[in-house]
Amino acid sequence: MVFLNYICGIIDGVRINAYSGKPGTNEAWSLYVRKNNAADTLIKTLSVSAYERIFNNYTINLPVTVGDYVEIKGVQQPGLQIL
Repeated sequence: MVFLNYICGIIDGVRINAYSGKPGTNEAWSLYVRKNNAADTLIKTLSVSAYERIFNNYTINLPVTVGDYVEIKGVQQPGLQIL
């Protein structure tokens, strides 16, 4: 989680490289930018059977202001959320 104490602007793009110790099983895995523990903006959903997953989205355009909290939220399986 990042607390934006002195920063405001726009998050216009995100890239996250995720690596696993073993390949995936083609199940959907979604990552989101979560703002103020309430609003989620999808980065990307991937269903791959590889060791590496690259989540990128360069058209997010999420405005942030001083005092906002920003974090990455992952959803790997129905009902399982990793924050």
